[in-house]
Amino acid sequence: MSTVSTQSPVQSPIHERIVREHRQFLDRLNGQQGKHLATLRLQAMEEFQRLGIPTVRHEEWKYTNLFPLLAKNFSLATEVDAAQMTDTVSAQFRHWGEPALVVNGMLHPPAASVVGSLRHALEMDQSFLTELGKLAPFKGDAIIAWNTAFLRDGAVIRVGDGVEYGTPIVLVSLLDGRDGNVVVHERHLLQLGRRSSLTLVLVQRSLGDGQVLLEQVLEGWVGEDSTLRLILVQDAPATNHAITTHCIELERNARLHMTTISIGGGFIRNMPVVRLAGEGADAQLYGLTIADGTMLVDHHTTVDHAVPNCTSNELYKAILDGRSTGVFNGKIVVRPHAQKTSAYQANRNIVLSNRATINTKPQLEIFANDVRCTHGCTVGRLDREALFYLRTRGLSTKEAEALLLTAFAEEITGTVPLNVLRTEINAQIEHLLGADELA
Repeated sequence: MSTVSTQSPVQSPIHERIVREHRQFLDRLNGQQGKHLATLRLQAMEEFQRLGIPTVRHEEWKYTNLFPLLAKNFSLATEVDAAQMTDTVSAQFRHWGEPALVVNGMLHPPAASVVGSLRHALEMDQSFLTELGKLAPFKGDAIIAWNTAFLRDGAVIRVGDGVEYGTPIVLVSLLDGRDGNVVVHERHLLQLGRRSSLTLVLVQRSLGDGQVLLEQVLEGWVGEDSTLRLILVQDAPATNHAITTHCIELERNARLHMTTISIGGGFIRNMPVVRLAGEGADAQLYGLTIADGTMLVDHHTTVDHAVPNCTSNELYKAILDGRSTGVFNGKIVVRPHAQKTSAYQANRNIVLSNRATINTKPQLEIFANDVRCTHGCTVGRLDREALFYLRTRGLSTKEAEALLLTAFAEEITGTVPLNVLRTEINAQIEHLLGADELA
């Protein structure tokens, strides 16, 4: 998922502001967290300066322009006293699972949990730095370089061998926009041992009326015979923006089940990168976009079949209205020795407005000959025959449309493994689509 371009990087005022903020960031740290981490930050900023901010001239960003977002003049978020807000915000998510709050990029872990602070881990053991960047290297990737240059804290989630962690972990990113527009850089590490399982929910919230941007990188290792259920919920107001890079490596017979629900926010770019590194590994990726107004949602997936006898399945859907923009770029890579690969990818889109835009691009790079790889894409309006049938059963046009759209969405929401969360998401979607008025 490289953002390298043969063209010279754009040295814009936005780029210069980020470089200037980095110097100020390092000055405030004043050597905290050790020499090795300071060197890593400097190297990452050098790479960011070499690459520049990705533009639409970069193939990986041709449908998504970052500059209108970054022109909002985000300032680097500073650490805040989170003592009073921790209990209040966490209480909102306890019925989902075990909340862990990340306030302006600084983790406030729950007691007696498998969730620890990346900052504290680095302070205790500098060799922990060797884990950073193994799955998400900053070389050749401006977004990961940006994240690494401003790296300070995040979550470290470790589940040992043979542990089925029954309570879902809810990682809540809280951004404080009360004093203006802010950007927050989060870095998370996740390690599942052998024969283990974990459910992780990622969600974003904000304070105040300022524009907030979450730039999040997660690196996760799923051990042999283990299962990771990952749920990304993006349902915040239009003042919330997110750029996420989630890199997951699956060992032998490991399983990933990932569902992304993008039904709120302003600018969203999600980049899941899954590497199937052990035979028998299986990855299931599902995504739903519901966008209106000027919302932009870009799902940029990469599934890398590195060894034989692995399976992957992707199904992403979108409902676009207003002047919204949807992007789906799905890359499947099958390495030369990854025979007996089975990979499926589908992208289904319903466009409700003449002003809405969808860009969809399947990308198959297959270097093995004994494989089964298929992809499909549809873009269209609601089924006229289905609408007519529902109208003949006494439903109004609005009611019929809401019913069909809800059914379209439920194929994705049905993959959310938590009953209480799935019920809440469905209720939100029914409200967005007007289906809650049918009762």
